[in-house]
Amino acid sequence: MLKEFVEKIVSLGGTKTFEVNGEVFADGEFKQVRPALDIQERKELTSLDALVKMIRHEAVADLDQYPIFVAVNSYNEVNCFTKPYAQLRNQRVWLYEAHATDVPGMDSSTKYGFEQAQIALQTRFQETADRGYLLRLCSQITCGGKVTYNDNGVATTIVTQKGVALQGNETIKPLVELRPYRTFQEVEQPESLFLIRIDERGISFTEADGGMWKLKARETVKAFLEEKLSDAISEGKVVVTL
Repeated sequence: MLKEFVEKIVSLGGTKTFEVNGEVFADGEFKQVRPALDIQERKELTSLDALVKMIRHEAVADLDQYPIFVAVNSYNEVNCFTKPYAQLRNQRVWLYEAHATDVPGMDSSTKYGFEQAQIALQTRFQETADRGYLLRLCSQITCGGKVTYNDNGVATTIVTQKGVALQGNETIKPLVELRPYRTFQEVEQPESLFLIRIDERGISFTEADGGMWKLKARETVKAFLEEKLSDAISEGKVVVTL
């Protein structure tokens, strides 16, 4: 009898659940018991080509709620997500995230030695008229010291000169337009203005466009995606935004 009495008390003290209109609630404070949602993890990608193919062959083909949003959040990042789903408690499903991870990039201020600058200009920049100008400029720069002796028979005078000199007479342009690889490789790299300074240690490049190249890069990526997904966009299944 004592054992049955104890078991009865334990059973009365336990938490009970109730189902109301398909939703599960617990007694006590009568809080709703929300089940964990089974939502797929977003897929991380490294190119716009992969993003376009995933949207075309998976998202547009398999989903039944449109439009699918493609947001160019940054010059090197694109996110893809759905409208809120009622059956998922009005949560969005984040599908894909593309990052431009294979581009060299460039700091807002960078300094190279003259030989390093020639290598960087040919490997880290797309072709522009000013890229060619800087390659010629770096090849014409000499750096070192010059010593001149003057002996008049009574005393000897020595004049020492150090610094940077050009092999030909040329005025150096302070501002140049360049296209460093900074966004997705499938699109044309944004052109931006750089301030250059030269001393005996090398040549420095400093961004001089106030960061406007980032907006230009986003607009270029948006235009690329709109072209590649034009049919899905015209059908109202995909929306591309900045």
